[in-house]
Amino acid sequence: MRNLYILSSMTIAELFQSRKNDTRWNTSYPLDPSDWAAYRVPGPLSFERERRLSFYIHIPFCKQLCSFCEYTRMLCPDEDVQRNYLLAVASDIERFKQQYPDITLLGFDIGGGTPTSLSEANFSLLMQTYQKAIVGLSLDVNYEPSIEGTFNTLSEHKLEEMAKHGLHRLSLGVQSSCSSVLHHHHRATSSESMMSSWIEKAWNKGIKKVNLDFMYGLDGQNDLTIQQDLELVSHLKPQQVTLYELRTNMLSTKESLTKEELCSQYTLYYEGLMAMGYKARFGQNTFSVDAADEGVSSYLRERMLNGAAYKGFGMSAQSMSPTGVAYNAGKLAVMPQNELRADGYPEQFTYLLPSTELASKYMAISAYHGSFSIGRLKDFGVSEKWLNDTLDFCIGEGLMHKGEDGRMYVSPKGFVHVGALFSLFYTN
Repeated sequence: MRNLYILSSMTIAELFQSRKNDTRWNTSYPLDPSDWAAYRVPGPLSFERERRLSFYIHIPFCKQLCSFCEYTRMLCPDEDVQRNYLLAVASDIERFKQQYPDITLLGFDIGGGTPTSLSEANFSLLMQTYQKAIVGLSLDVNYEPSIEGTFNTLSEHKLEEMAKHGLHRLSLGVQSSCSSVLHHHHRATSSESMMSSWIEKAWNKGIKKVNLDFMYGLDGQNDLTIQQDLELVSHLKPQQVTLYELRTNMLSTKESLTKEELCSQYTLYYEGLMAMGYKARFGQNTFSVDAADEGVSSYLRERMLNGAAYKGFGMSAQSMSPTGVAYNAGKLAVMPQNELRADGYPEQFTYLLPSTELASKYMAISAYHGSFSIGRLKDFGVSEKWLNDTLDFCIGEGLMHKGEDGRMYVSPKGFVHVGALFSLFYTN
């Protein structure tokens, strides 16, 4: 219980001060796998207490490996390896459904890696796998599945397959419109005309929402390249835009910008997107043209806003239930291509966690949204005195404010050090 021990001799203000410029405090939790060593147990994670959850399929294949990516991925293998991977994932899903047949799905995301890097035949198999996965399950009224991709791995066939199987939200990685920034991070560039053409094709094929991902904090980014990104958005007119801050604590790259400089870059994006008519609060990393739309899939919305349960399938995928968190085989693989297996991807690291640890995990992911539910923390069993003392500090310092909906929202002042701010509510 290290934080409680620290707070016995350190005030909340001193704790915040000590973490403000420490890059480890971001949307990652725990800081190190060893932090949960005492909670590790054999066997799979139980979902007996919660049948309202989301599914996630991880496709670890990419056409090229970007240096800013912290996720498990490998160069796209041959078609037989792709197919065997998908068949193994499909078997894992069926086994899970047999164990828990009365599931209500809140969301379903397919990410990676790059799911659209699959061959056309295997992409069709992926869509069939998705369709079989939801057969017999109830779908929440707000259920909205989503899939990730890149412009240079799309095809008209893949777009048709997405729409046919009900995946009407497509999230495409741009990261930066500046070729020198992308080349520095080993990522291919796409012309504006090419991106515009594929977005138009996606809409025509029946994809209802296109999201574009951008990053800030990348080497070589500046006010000029950010303005170039905003001009690209104004031309492409996607329904949603997501901003990700570069997280370097899990990469060999060292932090090159201060927290103040990162906040300045975010602010340029925020002000530019708001001027175009996108909707978001300051500190939120998702933007949408629809004020009633949080700018994310229902899988991410439920995770960020409500700390909802989810089950991940595939190499290194993560799961969370009311009893703990688990990571599938391949999570810590240095050479993930050596972890490909035909018999599936079982939960290799399972942690039976106290509810306060689950609260901390919820807080970490909530930082993407720049808000959290006070009631949800209480549901997790967080001490009211602990919570009230921390809330009083955050409100008193102008770092957060309380909304009428019972949620706490980060202020522009607090957003500068949002990771450290949200970590004050970690209770381990």
